[in-house]
Amino acid sequence: MRNLTRIDRDGAKVPRSPMTAMLRTSLSDCLGSKALIVVLILAQALFLLPGLVGYPTLSDLAIGQEQASQTLEILLTGMESGAYDSAPDALKDINARQLEALTAASNAPYPSKEFFTAYAQYYDVEIECAKLGHTESTPSLYARSELIHRLASLENPEVYASATEMPTMYYLAFVVGLMPGIILLLPVALLTSGSQRRLGGRTLFSMAPVSRASERLACTAVASVLSLARLAAALLPAALLAAIRNGIGDFAYPVVSIADGVVSSSTIGDVLAQDAALMTFASLMVVALVAMAESIRARCGLGVAFALLVCPLIPIYTSQSTRWRAVARHLPRSYISCGSVVGLPVYANGLDIRAIPGTTWELGLVTLFLFAIALLAIALFTDMARERTATKRLARRFS
Repeated sequence: MRNLTRIDRDGAKVPRSPMTAMLRTSLSDCLGSKALIVVLILAQALFLLPGLVGYPTLSDLAIGQEQASQTLEILLTGMESGAYDSAPDALKDINARQLEALTAASNAPYPSKEFFTAYAQYYDVEIECAKLGHTESTPSLYARSELIHRLASLENPEVYASATEMPTMYYLAFVVGLMPGIILLLPVALLTSGSQRRLGGRTLFSMAPVSRASERLACTAVASVLSLARLAAALLPAALLAAIRNGIGDFAYPVVSIADGVVSSSTIGDVLAQDAALMTFASLMVVALVAMAESIRARCGLGVAFALLVCPLIPIYTSQSTRWRAVARHLPRSYISCGSVVGLPVYANGLDIRAIPGTTWELGLVTLFLFAIALLAIALFTDMARERTATKRLARRFS
């Protein structure tokens, strides 16, 4: 164990307390891991990638003026061909109002409050038409309508055609929701594994006059604090690039998603806050999982954590035919990716974000917290039980 002594005011070497020396060594192991540094750099590169390659948002096809103009052209062609001549008067009135709204939207500057106000009026008529049974009523119709109405409520609405145009707040919410949770949480697993490494085997660390449970708890606390710093470090280059290019952005920018078949509306600020809370609890759960696995068998914590992080990427996990689908929403592995729980800012929002039904943000926080507490309790109980067993063996040997 390094740093067993310290220099006092008189220049004399004074022994450090075992716990202080252990914490310093654990911190050094966490920060000095080459594998962790490599994985962190890879994570930073992946979060930068959409902004570097110009990942498209399909805004023109979803809510843009091009889409409005194409719809207007189709409507005019149908009316000129006489397709609506024999239609009921109610339907003719709907077509006239659609034509008026689309014409105003096509002639308005884009993006602008005038455009989205006119386009919102068109979607009001579309929803009325769906309620009357003339067209199909789908969640995607209501989602587009809600997003356009929310954009119309902004004083100066902006639309981002690609990731290169996104300001910091929008970009962070976008990439955190887009990327699988393993990219953020694998560095946490590596960090925790490094902090727990010296507790296994016969080392000065393990022979310090401190209970193994106390050592485990202290190392877990160090890993928990550092894991939050690693989460921020993984996103920092992407945030800086977006800020330099396009500024901070608007926390009130609308985000509309379909979750469990229901249209939900929030803001970029709300999405980022929920993403931060979910990833914080998920990282604490991963830390506790690695600590529990290491307490049972040394050097297996990283493998166990990796299996947990990879599991949601396997198609069979989210398949509707799996038997555990009914209980999957109560498992922590269902909450390690923000996009399928909180959602992300998109314009083409026609698909349900939930890979597992019922995986709400609130349930995710409760599930992750309870599992983290339970896993840590198992780790500490295992350490105490092993120490008690070892003490009894020594007592029998020397009795």
